[in-house]
Amino acid sequence: MVELHGKRAWDLRPVPWSDLREYTRGLADDGTILLSYGTGPRDKLATKRQLRAMGLRPGGQDPVAVLYFRCRKACRLTFANLYLVEKALPVRPMTPARQAALDKAMAARRTCRECGETGYAELPKAGRTCEPCRYTLGLLDPLDYLHDFLAGESTFGPAGHAALERDLTCGLAAVIPIHRPRRTSGTHTHRTEVRSA
Repeated sequence: MVELHGKRAWDLRPVPWSDLREYTRGLADDGTILLSYGTGPRDKLATKRQLRAMGLRPGGQDPVAVLYFRCRKACRLTFANLYLVEKALPVRPMTPARQAALDKAMAARRTCRECGETGYAELPKAGRTCEPCRYTLGLLDPLDYLHDFLAGESTFGPAGHAALERDLTCGLAAVIPIHRPRRTSGTHTHRTEVRSA
């Protein structure tokens, strides 16, 4: 982890990506060159993500510099390792064995551990159990929305459904907002409603 203490002054020093000395922001605690945002040569240095977009990977090389900038949203300094583009290696191609291994791993995430069925979506990490099996094992709440569909027994009787609909309609009527005044050229005017006779 790179830590900066105080403000960094410009420093003219030799750098690995150029024969000439260049201005940097000094050295980090571990001896890596520090660069502030916008000072590194984009054609010679890149982050891992930028290398990946170019179809390259670092290939075992250590970072030659650390880019730092202030993230305004997080209100903190953010650091990114920079690698030499000329020493980067191409990304390894996807072999049939690797593709088969990835397909097997993704299928394992979608397969229920209880019934063995493979679904279309990834199951939750806790248990990797589908919803019908969760209900059968007693892990699904009886008041859950799936109760009626999975067990085939209704949670409410006819009177319960009527009471639920009545409560929902009464509750929604109280929540409908009143029309707010809108601004028209700086003055407040109320909306006019068109009523049919």
